[in-house]
Amino acid sequence: MCCLMLVVLNCAGESTFLRAPYHQLRHPMIFYFCHTATLFINKLRVGGFLQSGINEHFEQIFETGVDEMSWDDLSKNHMEWPALREVVEYRRKAYATVMGVIESMPMELPVQQGTAAWAILMGIAHEHIHVETSSVLIRELPVHLLRRHEAWPSEYDAECEASARTVKNDFKSCGGGKVVLGKPENWPSFGWDNEWGAHEVSVCGFEATEHPITNGEMLEFVKDGGYRNCTWWDKEGWAWRVFRNVKWPTFWAADGPQGLHQFRLRTLWQMVPLPSSWPAVVNYWEARAYCRWLSAKQGSSGGIGKVYRLPTEAEHQLMRPRSVRSEFATADSDWVMQMDGHDLHARMGEFGNMQLAWSSEVPVGNGSAATGFSDTMGNVWEWCEDTFNALDGFKLDRLYDDFSTPCFDGRHQMIMGGSWASCGNEAAAHARYAFRPHFFQHAGFRVVRQDEGVAVATNGGSAPQLGIEANFKQWLVVDNNACSS
Repeated sequence: MCCLMLVVLNCAGESTFLRAPYHQLRHPMIFYFCHTATLFINKLRVGGFLQSGINEHFEQIFETGVDEMSWDDLSKNHMEWPALREVVEYRRKAYATVMGVIESMPMELPVQQGTAAWAILMGIAHEHIHVETSSVLIRELPVHLLRRHEAWPSEYDAECEASARTVKNDFKSCGGGKVVLGKPENWPSFGWDNEWGAHEVSVCGFEATEHPITNGEMLEFVKDGGYRNCTWWDKEGWAWRVFRNVKWPTFWAADGPQGLHQFRLRTLWQMVPLPSSWPAVVNYWEARAYCRWLSAKQGSSGGIGKVYRLPTEAEHQLMRPRSVRSEFATADSDWVMQMDGHDLHARMGEFGNMQLAWSSEVPVGNGSAATGFSDTMGNVWEWCEDTFNALDGFKLDRLYDDFSTPCFDGRHQMIMGGSWASCGNEAAAHARYAFRPHFFQHAGFRVVRQDEGVAVATNGGSAPQLGIEANFKQWLVVDNNACSS
């Protein structure tokens, strides 16, 4: 819990905690500050490892977060939240309670579902998620409200030569092949329920950009009027753009009159000159619009008869180094099982920018695989065309039975690979996460190019913008004993 506390307590004043985000689609910081602590207590109670809670009111109002159901739903923040000092005191009590469970529980390795240790690991993995989502909320706050703690990882130098360089981002071929999604049952660590099971996919050959699309490339889209031309946008994406009056990526800020097309980038703690070689952070709709625009730009030079789109989950797996592909990864090869942020910081370029190796994006070109693609793990998440779904053999984890299933709705786009802020399970080889297409995470994209008419292999879920319907599975596991009289 101390990592999130380190981030949040350095915000300047209680009003910052209570300030709703500008988009009004998520709770203020104070919710997430307490939510992670109440989850530990509530899940330990559900598992039968605690007989009572600490503060029943807190454990109710801070139990469930929000899902951005719609980009124009502004009804999230009519709550009167407790005082910050009360939340800090609750966290102290929760920490003492959790430590008491840890010190008294039996420990056997590997940790098994249904044990107190599993509930503790679930709380830690959940904490990692909200370290990242809270970092996005911090990035959305005005800079003058924030102070960076000296112990927090440093940001990459946005003004150095490597950040300012123009990146050549050619399409590279990937031959396709068989991909098996899912985490094996004997994997020796915690996993969310959506990771378990298996789904085999046969992927046809495709091309993809060597790197995620950079700020420099996105700037060309902006200069060419990409945010003013509805031709490039999906219907819902254009409606979102108009509603928000978006003219460039959300973490960019105009540096002078708009027509100059000069920008600065908002990082976690400051405004910096726009680093051309860093991956662009956008939502799904912006990524899709760029793909359409690029298709038109390249139509006369290699794009004829081609479809330009985002990758699927299985294609993303094929572009990764073999050691972090879901079907080949082992505890000895998965980067996050072997290296923390300090290790990854020291070996930048060789592996991915994750585990808070840096507290910002860095120039693309990291962790290049034998397949020829960089930054498939870390730096920024990558938006995918297929939606979140259950793999074959999916079983609810009854300790947190609504972690995944509400998102199996065909409206949550897969994001893959983790970002600089992804730690632990989030950055692991088998991680499977998804968000609504208008959501902002530290997420970017790369472009896939493929012959028209070639079948696109999804993870079994739908790909609405490609016209692919879901192969819905019967994911709900019925407990016959619970149904008996």
